[in-house]
Amino acid sequence: MEKSRELTLKIEGMTTPCCAEEVKEALLKVKGVKKAFTCPKRGIAEIEIEAGKVTNEQLIKVVKEAGFKAKVKEEGEEGELQELMKKFETEFKKLSQKYNLSQKEIEEHWNLVKKEAAEVYQRCCDWSLGHGIEIKDAEAYCWSAILVGIGKLSWAKEVFKVKEKSKKMTDEEIKNLVANRYGKFAAKYAEMGNPCPIRKKQVKGLYSEKEISFIPKTALNLALGCGNPVSFANLKSGEVVVDFGCGAGIDLFLAAHKVGPKGKIIGVDIAPQMIEKERQSEAEAGFPAERIEEQVGDIEKLELPNSFADVVISNCVIILTPNKEAAYREAFRILKPSGRLAISDMVFSEKIAPEIKERFQSIWAGVVGGAIFEKDYFGIVKKAGFRQIKVVKRHFLTQEELMAMSTCPGTEFVPSPDPKDLEAVQGKVVSIKFTAIKPK
Repeated sequence: MEKSRELTLKIEGMTTPCCAEEVKEALLKVKGVKKAFTCPKRGIAEIEIEAGKVTNEQLIKVVKEAGFKAKVKEEGEEGELQELMKKFETEFKKLSQKYNLSQKEIEEHWNLVKKEAAEVYQRCCDWSLGHGIEIKDAEAYCWSAILVGIGKLSWAKEVFKVKEKSKKMTDEEIKNLVANRYGKFAAKYAEMGNPCPIRKKQVKGLYSEKEISFIPKTALNLALGCGNPVSFANLKSGEVVVDFGCGAGIDLFLAAHKVGPKGKIIGVDIAPQMIEKERQSEAEAGFPAERIEEQVGDIEKLELPNSFADVVISNCVIILTPNKEAAYREAFRILKPSGRLAISDMVFSEKIAPEIKERFQSIWAGVVGGAIFEKDYFGIVKKAGFRQIKVVKRHFLTQEELMAMSTCPGTEFVPSPDPKDLEAVQGKVVSIKFTAIKPK
């Protein structure tokens, strides 16, 4: 009698290590699940269960309750594998005829070897990932062992390739990269929302139930901030507010409610898809189009007049800009005398080793790619001309939050930083909320 069985679930939206860990924990809580391995890169969960103790439907339900969509991955369902198997079947037939063997016997033995090889490879990956090795390095590590084990030394040499020193990106390359990443996120997740439950929980925790009631579904689904600048901007009726990096508009709608019909709200974002989704959000809410103006633009070089706005807000966006000095000079330029900043952003609480910072910057990784030392950050704000800089709140990211936000908006768009580098900055990444004034 079969004591256990294995199955693989394809999981939609499990794109970060923290999401994968959440799915794994949910599966292991199910009575009858003996082992579970989750891989965000491949979007799968491989599970060993006691036969007759748990159904596929129960596992799919548990994954759904964790915030993801799942289905059983059927053998050969993917087009590439189907094509490959057709070719193999042809080869099996040739072998059968050439050596006078049963084709069925050849196929059965091939499947047995394939299963055993997968188990060996899986054990190696489990060990590697369990010791903090990143998936791409774990795969190379395990493949090299298998290839050396079967004597394919020349193949093994190609597995670990020497990585060239990362070339520093230009400012324009960084801007294009950011626009591309967030644009793709907007296009893919406007309907279902952020696939990582940790990020969903983070974002919703920043806003009250009353505030969320003002926000259209699309704007909430695409929210990726680290604060709620409207909550401490002290907005007044009739004021002009500019949002640096407005995304799909979560803070625009809150600001519009504060300044009322006599006020004016302008949202600027570098990703055209985000602006498109902001307009979609307006339509969803039946919000008067004239209340909010949207611009696809660069916050380092705005197409807005001098001394125009009462308040500039921004929510975890200036960290993504390569030239923060230019962004704050623009904020100073467009603000009226006595105009205000209300900013949520990320900084390092202390100096970071140059080589780690260089690696973060080489992939412009989430909240750590563009982060700088807090003292240097406020030096930039002050140099732009702002005074009365006041920190409203500081929050050190937890390990879970850092993992999720270091690949923002998701690992399908942003390469994962080296786990050892993330470990080195654990407890040093701070979400700050602050205000500042442009002198009269």
